[in-house]
Amino acid sequence: MRTLIIMFFLVTINAFTQELSLNKTTLFYEFSKIVEVNDSLIKEKYNKRFKEINLKNIERDEEILSGFGFTNHLVMGFATVEIHYKVKIEFKENKYRLTLTDFVLTDLNGSNPIEGLRSFKNSWINKINKKLPIIISNIENINSQSEKW
Repeated sequence: MRTLIIMFFLVTINAFTQELSLNKTTLFYEFSKIVEVNDSLIKEKYNKRFKEINLKNIERDEEILSGFGFTNHLVMGFATVEIHYKVKIEFKENKYRLTLTDFVLTDLNGSNPIEGLRSFKNSWINKINKKLPIIISNIENINSQSEKW
């Protein structure tokens, strides 16, 4: 019985974790989740939200909305590394899938996808995992009221 409770607890925790995982098909690290929703305006709300949070190269068709964003990470308190990523939302009836992928680190020395970082890959995946809840929360904040002047 105790084993069953522990397994249920671990499954529950894993269901709510927000971490990158390796997509076995594309071989890119990504975060993905499916959200059930009953909102006929969900596509328009996310389109507006993508613009509010300054995602770049926003593309929209009937069932997919995508754009590119970035966040900063300070290394040793002064050097800034930009973490670029792609946001994609695929819509189906009463649900959508949010995916963050194509993570690329950019600094003064150039740009590198996390898949090509070799010995530094796991360290950067951990750093990105710490930032994921904030990034996701920011994207999903579709009911925010922009301050009007």
